[in-house]
Amino acid sequence: MATTTATSAMRAGVPAILVLSAFAFGTPAMGAQNMREGKQVVDTVCAACHAEGKDGAPRIGDRVAWTPRLAKGLDVLVDAAVNGHGGMPSRGGVSQLEREELRSAVLYMFNYGLPPVAPPPEVAKADPRHKMVAGTDIYFGAMPAESLRANAATKASVPSGKGYYHLNISLADQRTGAQVNDAKVTLRVSDGMSVQTSALSPVRANNAVSYGEFFKLTSGGAYNIQAEVTRPGAQRPIVTNFEFRAP
Repeated sequence: MATTTATSAMRAGVPAILVLSAFAFGTPAMGAQNMREGKQVVDTVCAACHAEGKDGAPRIGDRVAWTPRLAKGLDVLVDAAVNGHGGMPSRGGVSQLEREELRSAVLYMFNYGLPPVAPPPEVAKADPRHKMVAGTDIYFGAMPAESLRANAATKASVPSGKGYYHLNISLADQRTGAQVNDAKVTLRVSDGMSVQTSALSPVRANNAVSYGEFFKLTSGGAYNIQAEVTRPGAQRPIVTNFEFRAP
């Protein structure tokens, strides 16, 4: 937005620094409940003179005319609107206008005609089941044992009884994206009262390798899952934590 304003002004022979200084004030938040937006104030009050430039009034959207005035300071310009100056009566002849309304009106007239400011791009939320540590992407997954018992291929290895979950860790090299299928992985699962620790076994499915094991968890319980990953040739293991609430 500032670049567009500066470019327009430079083409008109106005120093870009003045435009940027004026533009940097931004539009203030409309705090009071009964405060009208800058556009409404301009349409109902200011446009009578500023729409056509009556008696030398800077026209709405004429940034070449507004910039030297704003270069003196936004507060100075608003003071002039509050107190009246030249052919302009105090508060534009409407005594009920608040200072902040006049401030918004001035900024609206300066910015009029500029394209709307694009909203900032949304910051992607961090995936709570993905960590990147020491060049390794570590993914955590969990599945109730009941869901696995329905699969004949895995039924024999699923423990009987309620409350079992298959906790799974998948690994990938952050630089190459290749899966890591030769690591040693241990999980430490704690609810703050008890701790279960187990080395995970390799799990092969659809040409992918991950590491998993069954743990008995309490439904509704909140667990800290600490994964310790040792890659071949590494001097020390990678340790990271996940939070998991059992359904």
